[in-house]
Amino acid sequence: MIPPLVASFLLTLAASFLIGIGLRDYYEGENKFDTFGTVRTFVFFGMLGFLLYQMPAVGPYVFIMGLAAIVPFLLVYYNNKVRQKKSPGLIGVLIALLTYTLGPITLLQPHWYVVLIAVSILFVLHSKGRIRRFTDRLETGEVVTACKFLAIAGVVLPLIPAVVPATGYLGRLFSVLPLTPRQVWMAVVVTTTISYLGYVLQTYLYPRRGLLLTGLLGGVYSSTVAVLVLAKRSKRSPGRDHQAAAGILVAVAMMYLRVLVLVAIFRTRDAIRVAPALLVLALLSAGYGLWLNRDGRQDPQPQPAEGGAEGSAPAEAGEEALHKNPLEINSALFFAFMFGAVSLATKYALIYFKEMGLRAMSFIVGCSDITPFVVTVLQGNLGIGSGQVLQAIIIATASNNLLKVVYTYLFGTRRTANLAAAGMAGLIALSLAYALIAL
Repeated sequence: MIPPLVASFLLTLAASFLIGIGLRDYYEGENKFDTFGTVRTFVFFGMLGFLLYQMPAVGPYVFIMGLAAIVPFLLVYYNNKVRQKKSPGLIGVLIALLTYTLGPITLLQPHWYVVLIAVSILFVLHSKGRIRRFTDRLETGEVVTACKFLAIAGVVLPLIPAVVPATGYLGRLFSVLPLTPRQVWMAVVVTTTISYLGYVLQTYLYPRRGLLLTGLLGGVYSSTVAVLVLAKRSKRSPGRDHQAAAGILVAVAMMYLRVLVLVAIFRTRDAIRVAPALLVLALLSAGYGLWLNRDGRQDPQPQPAEGGAEGSAPAEAGEEALHKNPLEINSALFFAFMFGAVSLATKYALIYFKEMGLRAMSFIVGCSDITPFVVTVLQGNLGIGSGQVLQAIIIATASNNLLKVVYTYLFGTRRTANLAAAGMAGLIALSLAYALIAL
């Protein structure tokens, strides 16, 4: 077995070597040949940092002194580069400094952390075009919104009390709700973060997507909105019924996966119990969608539906809803309000109508966004068992699929609606059977 010190030294050399090769390939791709250092230079940087930090008793201090000795040489190189009117980029200098720090990190941190640093350096180094295209599409207003959300999630959330004193207006309000203030805001943070992932993917990383990818990414954001958009697109582009129906079924599959993630976050043990059912439903939905997409035939030049501009307004409204930033503060506050209202309604449905009231509530909320209800039963103090929680969630997904069928018939073509409904009818039946028999 290799001694730990030898293993750390070899890992430092290997990471430095890979970084040096990556930087050389980057410069060659940019047609820059008179640049800072070679592959051996970066290997020596990593070796120097490792050996200096290993010096007995004074290692950390000598390491800092070595850094102070290296910096003037890097400054001389950069000054000469600027004087020769070359590109004033700092990539070579910054990567040299990062390579110098690999030695102490290898000695003090797990080896996977060093590999992660090296891979991150290489990934960022060779993603210049992708990063540039991404930042060019990024709007300033969305950056500000994301910063506000990070402040709310990272600063405000820890300051929100877990329990509010019984006195005062807020105290009386939360004494009625089956939730604490922190649970309400935690739900906002978790659900909007999941939605934001889908929003970023569909808006910035995959802006030119087909109907199938719209269902996949839109389902992460909001499966109901994605189905509405796909149904309207089927009317705007006749002849793409199979593709639109396939996208709808894939969006439904993503709904099941999204629900499973929420269960795993708030009730990890229950996730193990319900995961097989949700995964089977997701696979059945996605499998049927992929089969429809494979069997579909697209017109070479799809013509818009009759009505022209009149029919485009609803479609544009659906597109706008799909592209709405879920991290808007107003959206977060509205979700918090809906979360509280649904939790209160669920509590009194249980008080007055027991289990039948919970089942009825599960079916009713499925006719809108089911996320507030799902999070309510997962973390609300409702006094119900795990089986009742999971049963309510599955019934809500079945009801939500029924709403999607209605949307497809109202806003899509009849052919698209028939194809999608054939798959979702089976999912609804299986969901209800599993909820009422197995749970």
